[in-house]
Amino acid sequence: MNSFIISALGEIITVSPLNGSDFSLVELQNAVKGFIEVVPIKRNVGPIIFNEFEKEGIEIELTDEYIMVVNSEGKFETPDFNYIATVLAKKSGSIMPNDWIAGNVLICPSKMVK
Repeated sequence: MNSFIISALGEIITVSPLNGSDFSLVELQNAVKGFIEVVPIKRNVGPIIFNEFEKEGIEIELTDEYIMVVNSEGKFETPDFNYIATVLAKKSGSIMPNDWIAGNVLICPSKMVK
């Protein structure tokens, strides 16, 4: 199962925990640039293909085995709208229809966060 960081700029980067099995708190905080909040994926989503400018598109498919790790204060610290994360969170029923995600987001299987 893939893990990736989605930046507010639309960049999608595949990542892995340094120890090979689960992300440390420091890794999670570095990924979202602040304090973390876990947002569960409530419904299966995808596959959805997101195209990055001149790069080949990336296909994202999520199940309820995944979580989103967001900056708990992201809307206050860096209110940079994260379009891709917001689309995924809305389609999965993880946020209210009028809510949105700000800043960087780490998406990974829930077993990778202890």
